[in-house]
Amino acid sequence: MKKMIVGIVLVAVVAVGGFLVYKNVSAKKSAQNVNSQFARGKVTVKDITQSVSGSGSVQASQSEVFKAAGKDTVASVLVNNNQIVSTGDELVTFTNGSAPIVADMSGVISAVNVNVGDNVNEGTPLVTMFNNTNLLTTISVDETDVTKLKVGQKADIKLNAFPDTKFTGTVTSISQQGQYSNGVSNFDVSVYFDDVQNIKVGMSTEVSITTDSKNNVLAIPVEAVRDINGGKYVLVYDGNKTSMKKVELGISDGKSVEVTNGLVAGEEVQLPQVKSSTTSSSTKGMGSFQMMRGSGGGNRQSGSQGSSSRSSN
Repeated sequence: MKKMIVGIVLVAVVAVGGFLVYKNVSAKKSAQNVNSQFARGKVTVKDITQSVSGSGSVQASQSEVFKAAGKDTVASVLVNNNQIVSTGDELVTFTNGSAPIVADMSGVISAVNVNVGDNVNEGTPLVTMFNNTNLLTTISVDETDVTKLKVGQKADIKLNAFPDTKFTGTVTSISQQGQYSNGVSNFDVSVYFDDVQNIKVGMSTEVSITTDSKNNVLAIPVEAVRDINGGKYVLVYDGNKTSMKKVELGISDGKSVEVTNGLVAGEEVQLPQVKSSTTSSSTKGMGSFQMMRGSGGGNRQSGSQGSSSRSSN
């Protein structure tokens, strides 16, 4: 009987011990799994360029429709559609003494509206042409970004027709009146090309206008930042533990944001990327935390003609 009781006690002790060991191991694994769910980012030193970008198309800076000065008959039409002409070239002549129509600029004929023998009256459209040596593109910039722009700023321009060629331009005008749609006002911004070689009117464009840049600054991924009651915070790792730190931020390129106070180079911060227990992974929100998508305003794209956003080099 005593041996039986001793055996039962030993079995119980072993069972309890095994349970405690299992619980401890499970707790450690659980903690490791929680930590492994979040990606980590580092505080690095890098250059940040803040810019406003948008899309549009190539436009002529100047076009003109030549019209008949009075009632007459067309004697000759000396140009064809898409023909390149120079200043002073005759375009249309008349039989009854009207002065010939002469190009007052160099450019390309975009429309010929009359034929020889046609009778015309004062104001009849005859020929349309555009200046092909001064080209521009117009992008639509939303109200949160347009205040960062000013005439004279330089821009990088990409054309789908020339994917391997970099074009540059200059901001020449910023609309003083926005177009309101879906709760946002957008403003037209015109950028003139510095060089128009091989560019044709109508080609699509992507424009990036640099508004600010800083070299060798501390930076973290923008998704690491939490907005809590108007303050900016990050979760910083100390081993496998994290602690909340308040930070002060500077400029952002949409991917990285400058840290002006609160962190040092090399520290690791928690990112809101959650990996599932399976081989696949997914990204989830951070509960009540609102993720900051950039400093001084988020990236937005809007407008029928173009779109604006901050982009990175």
